[in-house]
Parts: sequence; structure tokens; C-alpha cells
Amino acid sequence: MKDPIFKRLLKLHPKFSDLSLGRIKKLLKSINFDEKKLPTIIHIGGTNGKGSTASILKSILNHHGFSTHVYTTPHLINFNERIQLNSKNISNTKLIRYLSYCEKINNGKLITFFEITTAAAFKAFQDHPADFLILEVGLGGRFDATNIIKSKKYTAITPISIDHQDYLGNTLTQIAFEKLGILNNKSINFVNKQKPAVMNYIKSELIRRKINASFYNQEWSIKSNFYVAKKIKIDLSNLNLIGDHQKTNAGLAIHISRYLLKNNFKINTTKDALSKCEWAGRLQLISQGKLLKHIHKYKKIYLDGFHNIDGMKVLIKSLEKNRKILICSFLNNKKYQYMLNRLSNYFNKIIVVKMNEENSIDKNDIPKNLSILFSPSLKQSFTLINKYSSVKTSVYFGGSLYFIGEVLKINKSK
Repeated sequence: MKDPIFKRLLKLHPKFSDLSLGRIKKLLKSINFDEKKLPTIIHIGGTNGKGSTASILKSILNHHGFSTHVYTTPHLINFNERIQLNSKNISNTKLIRYLSYCEKINNGKLITFFEITTAAAFKAFQDHPADFLILEVGLGGRFDATNIIKSKKYTAITPISIDHQDYLGNTLTQIAFEKLGILNNKSINFVNKQKPAVMNYIKSELIRRKINASFYNQEWSIKSNFYVAKKIKIDLSNLNLIGDHQKTNAGLAIHISRYLLKNNFKINTTKDALSKCEWAGRLQLISQGKLLKHIHKYKKIYLDGFHNIDGMKVLIKSLEKNRKILICSFLNNKKYQYMLNRLSNYFNKIIVVKMNEENSIDKNDIPKNLSILFSPSLKQSFTLINKYSSVKTSVYFGGSLYFIGEVLKINKSK
């Protein structure tokens, strides 16, 4: 959806925005927001797997008959995707109404785009009853706008890796410190599978903060295709998301849902929910849409928003064995040169595309030592794709989620 309000809200962004909760705290107070009126909150932070975990958890709760609001970022096609009321994207009318209200009350004060849109989302969630509210952290955790909520009953940390160093720090422990900022000693906390050094740091840091948590490999684990916990085992083979990492995400979602639903939790209902769960742009197999008319020969077409190094490693583990080509794009603040060098070992051909984003990488950013092709736009890349693909070729679109959004827009265009 295109509306002038988005440009107006972007102009309110401070030139030098510090990470703090002061601005959103003032705005929420001015719009008479009352967090006590929100549904039971599950707050999800981490680096990779936040959105997938939220999507799986939503599916489980919905299949058990419970209504669920969801707040997630970024969107892929329409901004409305970020705010789900009872598991459906907020309507254009409601979205503009809440954004306009917050814009009016803010009265021109400097505030980040994420902060003011988060305030609008919270107001919408307050006004619409539901059983649960799943909140995905936008950036970091400690000073993320979603962390203004203090009455959350449940928090979860997905796998942590290097990302957003400009804001969170250059080491895994620095980044983990920021991510752990959403946990507190009044919530029931969950920590999913981590790199050993990260898990050791998290455990020692939570002891220092006197915060209890349920940890992967202590309370639950994934063994082969099964979620395994005390006195329970659930087959994950029908999970409708591709990759072993999604089983790890599903394990966390299942474990949280068992706490939420207690005696209402049912294994067969959960397995049904797993089979119908959807999360666009994450190793998504494209089987219909306009994209298939642009690409003439292929075996399979996948979309995957692997926007950091760990995300890339997950993709590599899930690659098919046949001939493969990659069409990708990245923001220039990512480790794109390292990723392109690594990916060149696994793909027969790579095509880098310039996105419709101001800080998209360009032709001059491609490592000179690699025989990588360049396309000035996604639409122009189709000629190259058709030149190098065949009925035995798997075509992967990947990299930035903004780029995946461009691909999905073409696929869904009329």
C-alpha cells in the first residue's frame, strides 16, 4: 500500500538516532496506551528464526482455537504484513487510522519510523481483543521499541549470530548482551539452540542477572525429525517449512505452546498446525505465480532471505544436489563480499541484482576475482536466468529480505 503518511513519518526520523526507549515511552503515554489491556504476550528476540518461530507458534495457537495478534518486521510486499489482528493483516483503513492518530499526537516531534509505527500497532492491539500477542523484536532487544512492554509473560531467544554490528556491537557476546535485554525475572523465558560459546555466555549472564530460563538441550531438543522433551515426542516430518533449521524453530514454538496451552495442548492438533504453517521468503518453494512465466526452464524455484552469514550457511546446508543458479542482492552494510565468495563454491552461476533500495550493492561492489554476472534490475535479470538455466537447474533468489519482497511483488503482480 502506498500512502503519503509513510513519507511523512520517515521525515520524523532523527538524523542521529540513539538507541533508547524515551521517545516511544512519551508517545505511548500521550495516546493513552494501557499495556494491561493487551493479550498475553510472547516476546521473541534473537538474530535468525524469529519470524519463523512466530509463524509456527501462531499456527499452533490458531489450530487449538485461540485468537492471536502478531507484530513482525520487516514486511515483504505490504506494510500491513507487520501488524496482524487475529492472524490477518490489518486493513488499509485501520492502518491509516492508527498511523494518522499517532502522527497527530506526536505533533512533529523527532521519532524513528519503527517507534511511531510500533506505537500505532500497540494501540491497534489494545483496541482489538485476542487471546495472545506475539511480538517480534525489530533490532537488538534492550532498546528495541517492542521492549517498552514490561508486563510480558513469556520471552524467547532464537539463535544469535553476527548482524547489525553498527548498533549492537562487533562480537557475539556484545550482540547477545543486547538481545538478552528482553528477558526479565518476572517472565517465563526460553533460549533456543545456540553456538556453544554463545550458550555458555547466555547461561552465565542470566545467572548474573538472576533470571531463570528453559534451555534447548536441557528441557527439550530436536532428534532426527522429532521434538523431544520429558514424556513427550512429536514427529516434525510434516512441517511445511524447508530445512533442518526450521525444525529447530518448530521445537521452540512447540515448547512455548505447551506452556501457553497447558492441558489444552494436543499433539495431533499441533502436527496439523505444522503441516499448514507458512512463512514467505524463507526457503520458500515457488509453484505458482507470474514468476513462472518469466523463467522458462527450471527444475525448482526457491526464495530465501538469507541476509547474514549464518543465514547463508543454513541455505548452503539445504541446497539441492543438481545444477543451481543464484540471483541475489544485498544491502551494502552486510558482509556481502564474504558471502558471495562462499556462495560461488556452491552455485554454477551467480547473478547480482541492484535493488530498488538506496543502499543496495551495485556492479562495482562485486568482488573482482569472481565471475559473477550483474543485472541493473530484477526484471532485466530474467534474460540472464533463461540463458543459464535448464529443466535440470534449480533457481534460487536470495539475500536481502527487501530483494525477496521485490521478487514476491513480481510473482503476485496482475
